[in-house]
Amino acid sequence: MVGIDEAQFFDLDLTNVCERLALHGTRVIVAGLDMDYLGKPFGPMPYLLSVAEYITKLHAICVKCGQLATHSYRRPATDSHAQIELGSTDRYEARCRVCYTEHA
Repeated sequence: MVGIDEAQFFDLDLTNVCERLALHGTRVIVAGLDMDYLGKPFGPMPYLLSVAEYITKLHAICVKCGQLATHSYRRPATDSHAQIELGSTDRYEARCRVCYTEHA
């Protein structure tokens, strides 16, 4: 078995690597965010999702309303529009679709 975490930070070749491993009988488990802070597909995740045999989508809880969170809201602190900006709860909040849209 091979486990890969934070897969959204890998390049698109990760999909080929995972497929080769799977073809050789290796179980591959990949975890990562499927969308960036703008709600756009993130890194190789959409490609990995399209070739996966099984998908388990986990959700956080929205910090505003308590519903299932589907988005990562980047709290305003800088004028950075970079897709990747490291941070934790000081920079990002889990939000449901409605709270993400209303406050983004």
